[in-house]
Amino acid sequence: MSAGSLAIKSARAVTAGYGPAGRAFGRLVATDELVEDIAPKRHPKEPQDTKEPQDTAGDVPASFIREKLGIESVATTHTTDALTAQALADDPGGGTAGPAHPLFNPDIDAMTTQALRLALDDHTRVSRRPGSPPGTLAGHIHVSWSGDDRLMFALAEARRDVGWHTPGLSSLHILSGCAGLFEALDYAQYLLHHAAARNDENALVFLTASNDLSAIAHTRRPLPAPQNEDLDQWLFPAIFGEGAGAIVLGHPDRDGGDWVIEDYGAEPVTEDWRVTMPPDQNTPHMVIRARGVGATYRTHVPLAARRGLAALQLDTFDELHRLCLHESNPRMLAEVAAGLGAPGAAVHSISSTVGTLAGVSVFALLDEAFHSHRQSPDARDAIVCALIGDVGGSVSAGHASLRYSRPR
Repeated sequence: MSAGSLAIKSARAVTAGYGPAGRAFGRLVATDELVEDIAPKRHPKEPQDTKEPQDTAGDVPASFIREKLGIESVATTHTTDALTAQALADDPGGGTAGPAHPLFNPDIDAMTTQALRLALDDHTRVSRRPGSPPGTLAGHIHVSWSGDDRLMFALAEARRDVGWHTPGLSSLHILSGCAGLFEALDYAQYLLHHAAARNDENALVFLTASNDLSAIAHTRRPLPAPQNEDLDQWLFPAIFGEGAGAIVLGHPDRDGGDWVIEDYGAEPVTEDWRVTMPPDQNTPHMVIRARGVGATYRTHVPLAARRGLAALQLDTFDELHRLCLHESNPRMLAEVAAGLGAPGAAVHSISSTVGTLAGVSVFALLDEAFHSHRQSPDARDAIVCALIGDVGGSVSAGHASLRYSRPR
């Protein structure tokens, strides 16, 4: 989709336990520690011809994730850390205790507010012309894979905390994962160009995202058989991290200084269907097939990246400031980047330290890309994002092509 009338004014991310902005909200938990707690077993390849049962508890080495995927630690909020410890204390053997659900995760709420505050500070300091009016707030879109009745109130509190309380504001929660950005951009386009904001050149839309694992903290304890032999059941609780992000969107400034979204789009990944309806549940249930994720990532992320490059009419990835590949895991990301011929300096990655952040991943990547661009006067003025993941219950892969409009 051509999108030259939409610009990113700023983007920031806050990741639990990581960097100056995230250290207060959590810690980086070693994946070795998580695997030890989950104590997964290997599924025997052949039936054991013996009458004596074999105890294989914990026979997947604690270093499995670090060595196979390259993820050394994952970002974990204090709230999720405490809930995990509670689940382990209540059920050290695994398989009997029920999940411990908090009413809400105050760390995630605070991180979302902080990310929005930082993004607005950047917008005011870097993008806006001195003395220009702040403009109206046309809407607030939030992307996350989970939510509850309190979420929209929490987002209103975040706006109030940063000084943008707008009664009756259009506010939307998109229930989505790693590629939710594309649907959010569609809504932002509508709010900025088909509502009252179309007549306000300074109008803004807030886009926030969060990845909150507190609701599934109990899955970081030992799993009952046969779940503990199923990679799809135990891998993902041990590799996902927690974070929040914020993007400020608006009309491109006629005097420059914005990252203009020149093109974006997504296509369904029809061979990856992650939402099923088990007979014993009355709600959809997502089963992420670990081996299938690798296959679809390696197939569709390079295609999305090339579409993004073509939209900017560039010949090689050497001409980019950053190629932002969704951080599923660092080894697979490096493999795809190498296959594309992208220079290492153009592909930033933090997933080895914080895990995969789902929908927050692109916020963290854009945060670094914009910051590094400001620090280098000779930086190239193009960015391509290539993302894959869940959008509205199915999987999509897509691109966003950005070009910096230098101030006049």
